[in-house]
Amino acid sequence: MNDQAFALRQLMCDIAPKSDGAAGARVAAVTSGKGGVGKTSLAVNLALALGRRGLRVVILDADFGLANVNVLLGVTPAFDLSQVVSRRIDLREALCDGPCGVRFLSGGSGMRELTHLSPPRLGALMSNLRQLDDLADVVLIDTGAGVGEQVLRVVNAAQEVILVTTPEPTAIMDAYALVKGLAGEGGAPRVRLVVNRAGSPEEAESTFKTLSAVVRLYLKTDIENMGSLPSDEAVSRAVRLQQPFLISFPRSAAARSVEDLAQRFLDGEPPRKNGLRAFFKRMDWDKSPKDNTEIQ
Repeated sequence: MNDQAFALRQLMCDIAPKSDGAAGARVAAVTSGKGGVGKTSLAVNLALALGRRGLRVVILDADFGLANVNVLLGVTPAFDLSQVVSRRIDLREALCDGPCGVRFLSGGSGMRELTHLSPPRLGALMSNLRQLDDLADVVLIDTGAGVGEQVLRVVNAAQEVILVTTPEPTAIMDAYALVKGLAGEGGAPRVRLVVNRAGSPEEAESTFKTLSAVVRLYLKTDIENMGSLPSDEAVSRAVRLQQPFLISFPRSAAARSVEDLAQRFLDGEPPRKNGLRAFFKRMDWDKSPKDNTEIQ
């Protein structure tokens, strides 16, 4: 048995919630099987729509390969999670303010470094990150794209997953690959599909039915239909302006659709939410990265 992995699991048990009652923030991973399908744009605009409804929302930018939540928000962060990991600053100092009361934490290399920490360092960091359970009602984790080990580890640890695809066959195939890569029976998180850049509601529905049927046939599991976003020029125009389309083009078809998605997200809230403590407890510490140099 990996001694470090065993120690980390014990540590997670020690800091996990002691009660079966609901506690902490609602944690959802926004992910995709491939890049370029609008995952980060959805995460940012969904966060703003939830913020408008009075919820305290924090986006954790866990796409350490191509972190760009700050680009879409037009905000340059002074710090990221790596400074929190190195204990140079407190979590509250690393949080950046965005529109509609939404805050975000740039992941930088910090998410990758989590798997390299010794148990004492990890324990100190977890105590720090658990502040998010007091600071947020919802934490949206913008993951990297694809089915790499680091991405799957983050996605599997989330309470629920918002899986973004487009109607393109390659995007659908990659979305299927991501669902396949998730934990098996009894361990997989709830997966809700959002079809982005749909040419029509009928195309969005057809995309969901196609992916859902294949998932049910070959993986013996189900995914849920959360909704869709239309193909809308306002989205790319907003990206060029470095602004969320919900703010720069509030009357656009995409803005109206993301408002509907926010309401569906709230209507579909799970009966329990155990926050960041449960999220880190579910991280698969047995699967160490190839470079398992331990940071003391």
